[in-house]
Amino acid sequence: MAGCGEPQVPAPEPTIATPAEVPNCIQIPCACADCRLPNPEIKNREGYLTKKRAAGELAAAALAGLGVTEIFALHGSHLDPLFMACDEFGIRLTDTRHEASAGHAADAYARSSNGRLGVCAVTAGPGFTNALTAMANAYLDRIPTLFIAGAAPARDEELNTLQGGFDAVAMARPVTKSALRVTDPHRIVEYVRRAGEIALMGPPGPVFLEIPIDVMFWPTNEAPPDTSKWQKPSNPAPSGELTSKTIAALRKAKRPVIIAGGGVMLTNSGDRLRRLAEQTGIPVIASQKVLGVLPDDHPCYAGPAASLAKAAATGSPADVVLLVGARMGMFLGGAMGAIIPQDAYVIQVEINPEEIGRVRTADLVIVADAGQTIDALIEAAPAKGLAQHAAWAKTLRSCRPDIRGAFAEAPRNSAPGKIHPGHAVSAVMDALPEGTAVVADGGEAGNWVGDLVRSPGAGQHLRCGYLGCLGISPGFAIGAARARPGKPVVCFAGDGGAGFNVQEFDTMFRHGLPIVTVVLNNFEWGMSRNAQNLLYGKQREVIVALEDTRFDLVAKGFGLEGERITRYEDITPAVKRAFASGKPYCLDVIIDAAVMHPRTKMMVGDGAGKGDVPIPYYANIKT
Repeated sequence: MAGCGEPQVPAPEPTIATPAEVPNCIQIPCACADCRLPNPEIKNREGYLTKKRAAGELAAAALAGLGVTEIFALHGSHLDPLFMACDEFGIRLTDTRHEASAGHAADAYARSSNGRLGVCAVTAGPGFTNALTAMANAYLDRIPTLFIAGAAPARDEELNTLQGGFDAVAMARPVTKSALRVTDPHRIVEYVRRAGEIALMGPPGPVFLEIPIDVMFWPTNEAPPDTSKWQKPSNPAPSGELTSKTIAALRKAKRPVIIAGGGVMLTNSGDRLRRLAEQTGIPVIASQKVLGVLPDDHPCYAGPAASLAKAAATGSPADVVLLVGARMGMFLGGAMGAIIPQDAYVIQVEINPEEIGRVRTADLVIVADAGQTIDALIEAAPAKGLAQHAAWAKTLRSCRPDIRGAFAEAPRNSAPGKIHPGHAVSAVMDALPEGTAVVADGGEAGNWVGDLVRSPGAGQHLRCGYLGCLGISPGFAIGAARARPGKPVVCFAGDGGAGFNVQEFDTMFRHGLPIVTVVLNNFEWGMSRNAQNLLYGKQREVIVALEDTRFDLVAKGFGLEGERITRYEDITPAVKRAFASGKPYCLDVIIDAAVMHPRTKMMVGDGAGKGDVPIPYYANIKT
């Protein structure tokens, strides 16, 4: 049989033969329609048919043994045995239009499902390199994901073959917990299982697994593994001594606070944390990844970390801080001490020993699982044994950022045909169905959403983290929709971020995912333009302007319904129509570029300081 692009020569009609009658060698297939691989019938070089599996099919069985029911992918023939075996082992494939979106969807699936393994499978070469950004995003945010990629045949490593010639494992290693290559087809199950467990155990994070095409297609008589005795990886609990010390420190505190982080989300500990807060009266602050970890109106929920900064600025700093699965760094004020006071007693509960002491030294260190630590504290804290802190919790709640108040008097329609962005996002939030997961891209659009979000629970407000990656929102929304079938999802993006992966409208349409996309459209890279204006003046603007893109019409081209909205009064009915449709929908909301988010100046700076060299988003260089 000829390969793709070669003259097709009629082949003799094959005869059925048993494996004992023919050699166990195979012809690695091309991508043409004549290639009938993978199994159950594989052609060998003599044209006979055997009844062996391709070894890669067992990868699907191993994934199912890890509890995987969803894979996010983009087709490439290197992984056909895996893809074609998914249905047999109860795994659904969601194919996207770009590998980065598949990776972001796997990331978001892990977040929204509160710690299940997110899986992305992509082809060799550019399939892998396109997914590398998603790996880095999951790595910096510590999300349990498994990235599987094909590769050129291992036997042809030095032959300048198609989609080979570089070391993908070496490229992936700096942005993954572990990067592995399968070289023995008989060890595929072992490698898949190990990769998944590494992603889930200890500090979670992405793992990369490369399976060359000749390994993937290798014929085998091996039966699918018996996964009934596979156990879910478990992480350590705190010692009784450390639990007692924690309770003692909290008992003495006048203004204690619990800061919940991604560890609470990924151990599905929202309800347990609420019970601990109610039992002790200690207020809870949410880091960015777990906004909404307690119900918005709960008396113990003090909202985002900025509440602590305001409380300290008004003379009520926290004196004991219990960090539960929350890393110190940018989102908790860095080394400035504005959020976690320098003289506060800090108890750090962290599964990753490498995070202990980062930014500042902790007074009490507990290297343990966030969920198991919360359980231990609930058991150790008598129902009425700790001082109640209702007044302190009320103070912290009063310090929650009131972004709505900052623009309450501003005109809703702030310019002809343009809506104030704060009013626009507020109107969408007020019209969302109960329990809507809120996805947001980066830039000023993400800041408006983050300040106004009402999240239905930990992991249900998804936005870019430490990588600051634009273009994540369609993939994140797809992953969130698969993690919570039947639950509503809204996807916010500025027109800049929306342009990265706009083709994922097709994914939403083909898979019937009723995601409502809201594009906050101001015809520019808003945060970038504002940064240049603040630091250099308007006369120095460069490559920050965009054209007026009709995202509603783009969406219609992919089969969605779409509307353009230029008046505040039209937002609420449009949002209600979109969700009532039960289909993917796009609302192209025209906002006023002249309105800058209040936090942008704080993030960017304004070049102040005699002799300073201004650097956007970081501290100025002192000269």
